[in-house]
Amino acid sequence: MVNKKEVADPIRRRVAVIYNPVAGFRQRGRLRGFLKHLRARGHDVVLRRTEGPGHATNIAAELDVATVDVVVAAGGDGTINEVANGLIGRPIPMAIAPLGTANVFAFELGLGLKLKRAAEMPSQGRVAEIYPALAGARGFLLMVSAGPDARVVAEVNSKLKRIIGKMAYVMAAVREIVRNAETTITVTVDGHTHQAGLAIVTHASHYAGPFVISPDTRLGDDSISVVLLKGTSRWALVRYGFALLTNRVAKLPDATLLRARRVRIDGPVGEPIQSDGDLIGQAPMEIALGSRPLRILVPDLSRVLVPTSTAIAPRWSHV
Repeated sequence: MVNKKEVADPIRRRVAVIYNPVAGFRQRGRLRGFLKHLRARGHDVVLRRTEGPGHATNIAAELDVATVDVVVAAGGDGTINEVANGLIGRPIPMAIAPLGTANVFAFELGLGLKLKRAAEMPSQGRVAEIYPALAGARGFLLMVSAGPDARVVAEVNSKLKRIIGKMAYVMAAVREIVRNAETTITVTVDGHTHQAGLAIVTHASHYAGPFVISPDTRLGDDSISVVLLKGTSRWALVRYGFALLTNRVAKLPDATLLRARRVRIDGPVGEPIQSDGDLIGQAPMEIALGSRPLRILVPDLSRVLVPTSTAIAPRWSHV
């Protein structure tokens, strides 16, 4: 008979888990379960609690490489982004525990919401070295965007988000569609100017959870991708929403995807800009591929790295 109890992994790690205590009541039990999985594998676990915005970055940056083998970012994409910013350029690899609202990064790695699988990464994960892109001086793992989605992020009530999770975004999205600002975003991509209703600068294929927006993009790419959705009308926003839910954004006739080294979201001046689900500033903003690496633990390197570098050119374009 197969013993289904968890057996300690042969490799024992010193694991620092950085978690956000205000991520929501529903996540506390999942965090306890994740820690149980880690300890069942024989790891030495130290729990570090964040005290406010930006604190996760400071904790990660101050961890001693002599006493920590792996850092786990336990939370949503915002918490993961903060921890990553503290580890960029450092030798300590990062793993994750997907405890957030959208968990885009977890889907990008192929982990989804499987905490037991995530707990295997400190000892069984493969190390991938990626170069996070920069929005101003801030590194980001997934995307930066301007348009309706950034306005939704700017409008979401943080207390309501902790209580009802994704529904807080759905409610804000409905309000955005009803309001229908029809704002045109101006973006400069490697010196060429474009206009769109929604502009997404991404280093990942997934967006807003398990949905695929840029199928060929990988975290390990030596470029960043720019997704431009040109429509600004209420109908266009609804159409984009349905296309996202069915993974058909890349097939829309008014969608364009470009690859780039440097992007600038020019305006309108003051237009909100979000990154990985958090508001990070306003237009104008410079975005470029970073030059310092981040080490991440992944179940499958092919989900993150591409076999060979490709030229900086459009992959698909509908005009």
